[in-house]
Amino acid sequence: MKTKLATLCAVIFGFVAVSAPMFAHHGNSAYDMSKSVPVKATITKFEYTNPHTQVYYDVTDDKGNVEHWVAETTNPAMLNRVGWSRDSLKPGDQVTLWVNPNKVGAKVTFLQKVAFSDGKELSTAKGF
Repeated sequence: MKTKLATLCAVIFGFVAVSAPMFAHHGNSAYDMSKSVPVKATITKFEYTNPHTQVYYDVTDDKGNVEHWVAETTNPAMLNRVGWSRDSLKPGDQVTLWVNPNKVGAKVTFLQKVAFSDGKELSTAKGF
């Protein structure tokens, strides 16, 4: 009986230990998903990694000051399905990003689409 109880406890502990990171996921609750804002940007860094791909970009404000921003989107596997790759964005790329702004005004956005100067577009919409 003690062996069965010890085994049961070990299984429960293992399940909780493996599942715990899932409870920390926040989804898109930080972003205003009802607004999609176009932003002319210069890519500074592109992290094609799990759990969320990150796009770091600079924007010049009305006064000529450079602001540093970051956009997150889904994971690389989902983006691969809609035509993205780890080489999709490179530092120095001049692009227009369509992003959902942060609800509290932080310089973190949620990426919807990228338009390149040659007219090519990459969307994240069907990657979810």
